[in-house]
Amino acid sequence: MTVLTDLASWNARRWMIAAAVATAAFIALASGFAPALGGSGTTPWWTLAVTAVGSGLIGLIVSSYIGTPIGADATLCDTRWPGLGLIALYLTTEVRSLDPVITGAARPILAAAAVGLLVWALSERLASEHRATARLGSSESGDGDVCTTCTPLFPRARTTTPNDYAQPSRQDTQP
Repeated sequence: MTVLTDLASWNARRWMIAAAVATAAFIALASGFAPALGGSGTTPWWTLAVTAVGSGLIGLIVSSYIGTPIGADATLCDTRWPGLGLIALYLTTEVRSLDPVITGAARPILAAAAVGLLVWALSERLASEHRATARLGSSESGDGDVCTTCTPLFPRARTTTPNDYAQPSRQDTQP
């Protein structure tokens, strides 16, 4: 239920970004079975549904990286699983290729796994954002989870004050 609560607190900008990315992802993924949309090819019934759901999840994930509250910045580590889910979604829904990479009964199973992976990645991303904002709102000053190997996806500019550029006084330079 926390995921829905977190999504409900998003501003209009994040929702517009999610809609735009979801539309672009759907168009990009749907081009893999474009003959079925035009009528000159056959495609499994589930590919359109998986593509629509997956595209919506991709839009939400990308939007969760933009406009984050302070302390909830996305890191490069946050992109690992959504990237893998996107690749799996493409490989399982692409039907235009004469020699598809994934064939047979494995396709719908892996497509469902790709959607599950995207759902998990979104819930983890929103949970980490929720933890960061809850920590900011609490009076506790305890440190949260920190990834020491990841760098921010969109580093914030360091703010400076006039005191940062002030010349050191004689008292500061003498031992």
